[in-house]
Amino acid sequence: MKRGIIAIFCILLALCLVPPAMAAGYSVQSSDISPTGPASPGDRIITNIDIKLTGSEKQTFNSYNELEIYTDLADPQYEYTISINGVEQTRIVTTRYIRVSGWELSYPDSNEVHIYITLEGKAPEVSATSDVDVIRIREQDANGNIVSNGEYLLEKTILNPEDIDKVLAVRESELAELRTTIDTIAAEGVNVAAAESKYQDAKKAITSAKTSSYTQANVYLAEAGTLIEEADDLVQEGHATKLIADAQAIIDDTNTHITYFVDERNMADDSRVTAIEKKLAIAETKLSQAKDFRDKGDYYQARLNANEAELTADEALDSAEALREKIGDGGLLPDMSGLGIYILIFVAVVVIGAVGYAAYRHFTKWDELG
Repeated sequence: MKRGIIAIFCILLALCLVPPAMAAGYSVQSSDISPTGPASPGDRIITNIDIKLTGSEKQTFNSYNELEIYTDLADPQYEYTISINGVEQTRIVTTRYIRVSGWELSYPDSNEVHIYITLEGKAPEVSATSDVDVIRIREQDANGNIVSNGEYLLEKTILNPEDIDKVLAVRESELAELRTTIDTIAAEGVNVAAAESKYQDAKKAITSAKTSSYTQANVYLAEAGTLIEEADDLVQEGHATKLIADAQAIIDDTNTHITYFVDERNMADDSRVTAIEKKLAIAETKLSQAKDFRDKGDYYQARLNANEAELTADEALDSAEALREKIGDGGLLPDMSGLGIYILIFVAVVVIGAVGYAAYRHFTKWDELG
């Protein structure tokens, strides 16, 4: 029992002796980088950073720690200034690494200490388009470990010229495909003026990319990609809208026939009319779905539903036209085409009755004459 208590006491004592994790003694107040966006190998890159020492144990910076500053840029030149209450000391360094010891930065925490860094260098060569460290700042303890939240990183995308050539080939292929799409849809009667304008702008951007620096070419090619996508959306939306309008026209024609059957021929309960109405209701549902898909930007599904609506509406219209032709124009009289046998029976009964009545009158007349 005593041994257990002693073991627990030793563990608690060891935990108490473990130093707490050290927090970073600095914060980046502001930073900027020029130019913005991706860069090509050899491009000049400049960054400015304002670092404020935030203090540790009543000091502006832990005297046992150090700041390590690093860059991936080629031919770098640092100009860094340590400012203590506005009193500045500037240094220029042309290596990739800078190490500033803690004793240079450690002052009573009543002081305000900043480090202003201006770094200029060239974008390095890369084997593939990738991000590189324009500047990396680390606070390390006496053992070389990075303290908690002690790393700050500013990156930039460096373009590989071979990747730009690949993107150019892709954009040219996309542009050719867009040309085919616009021409095909235009032949169906779709208004493609807005898409055509986007196409021409994309074509100009691609042409400009061919004679620009890799960095500017990347901008042009990105612009071309956006324009091609917008143009394609306009074409697909226009196509879907055209198919929806075509289906709607057929539905409207069929409804005209149904109105005639119901209002003019009193055929609301006729099974042939109700069959047409059911088929038309399916077409109208498909058309409503097509409109919803179009409004959501799903032009593929919009076209599918519009096509299905048109096919179903066509079937309903064919049935309506066939029925209209069969019953003819009968004014306000109901359709009698389904009652042929009954009409014949009725006529036969009337004829037999008339003949019988005539015979009866003939014989009774002779009886009266005696």
